Amino acid sequence: MNWICIGVAAMAALCLYLASPHQSLWPAALKRQAFLRWLAVPLAVGSVASAVEAYGFWAGASIALAGFMAMLVALPYLNAWRKKGARHVG
Repeated sequence: MNWICIGVAAMAALCLYLASPHQSLWPAALKRQAFLRWLAVPLAVGSVASAVEAYGFWAGASIALAGFMAMLVALPYLNAWRKKGARHVG
């Protein structure tokens, strides 16, 4: 159950990241920004709800939040790694 909750939280973070105008992982996602932002909310709530059911409120919320934040930290690095050699500043 732990990994399912973290996976769903990671999907919520991915939806938010793909809705960002600064991302270049999937340029076609910029056409669906509103839908991706909307989809992130039920995914995040579902992640917290599934973790809370299994582990209690504070532990479940912490597990879901940790998965969400880890993905939000990792996605910009993945984006930069994919664009090796490209200039990012100036």
